[in-house]
Amino acid sequence: MIEFNGSPLLDGQVAVVTGAGQGMGREIAIGLAATGAKVVVADVNMQTTEDTVALITQQGGTAWSVLWDVSDPDQAKQVAARVHELAGDASILVNNAGIHRRGQFGEEGHFGTWREVMAVNLDGIMYGITAFLDQLKRTKGNIINLASIQSFTAAPNFTTAYAASKGGVAMLTKSLAVDLAQHGVRVNAIAPGFIETPQTAASRANPDRVAFVMSHTPMKRAGRADEMAGPAVFLASHLASFVTGVILPVDGGFLTL
Repeated sequence: MIEFNGSPLLDGQVAVVTGAGQGMGREIAIGLAATGAKVVVADVNMQTTEDTVALITQQGGTAWSVLWDVSDPDQAKQVAARVHELAGDASILVNNAGIHRRGQFGEEGHFGTWREVMAVNLDGIMYGITAFLDQLKRTKGNIINLASIQSFTAAPNFTTAYAASKGGVAMLTKSLAVDLAQHGVRVNAIAPGFIETPQTAASRANPDRVAFVMSHTPMKRAGRADEMAGPAVFLASHLASFVTGVILPVDGGFLTL
């Protein structure tokens, strides 16, 4: 258990992490639990949420699993009520769930791809925050959204919808940071770079894609999913009590070149 001044850093906090059945979401959930938070693990795949819960409990943490399709606004309300029933009011909401779909602008089926990506990556965050807003106001909690390096810069031969959705996440984060500060609620985002997750498997198998990313990455490697946990714990904790509206790149230096 990671401690600060003799007590767990996130002692007494209730965290909800979407898309926590695998990849970055799983590692963030584990990291929050390791620093004292009670964690509600949410995903569209119940088996993977239960696997994450098992990993947390094996390490002495407290966690529950819930099924949540973030693109459904009604489910967001149901999950918020369930979280309150299980653990009390949420004080940390991590909007990690996201999808990526291949397809270029103007291709056949582009409108469908656009709507599918936006429904999860951007609308899903809005639904989740709306559903948990009263709880977060009561706890004076904080929100962490998962943006991307593509919130800042486009990439060749990549899905326009994905980049646009992540640009929207960055501005939603900043806008809500302004609007919710009066309620004592902080809103920040993490912008991962090229991270070793199931979602990037196809890109990591493409030598041209890897060469492009490495040419822009001073650290000359992909990030690990567990390297998202530290930034999330920091932003969720009182160590970041005067931090809001920040889009924090965790990218090995990609955006510096």
